[in-house]
Amino acid sequence: MIRRLLGRCLLVFALFYLLTHPASAAELVNHAVHALGGAADNIAGFVTGLN
Repeated sequence: MIRRLLGRCLLVFALFYLLTHPASAAELVNHAVHALGGAADNIAGFVTGLN
């Protein structure tokens, strides 16, 4: 029950942040995507190095 409530609160906060600061929200998503891309590149390099 508490987990569901926290999830809903997080969703409401994310929507509020998106609607009140759309440029900052877009920048945050852009940084997150670049970080995930960098992590994927590093993992691919590691796996390639194992061969």
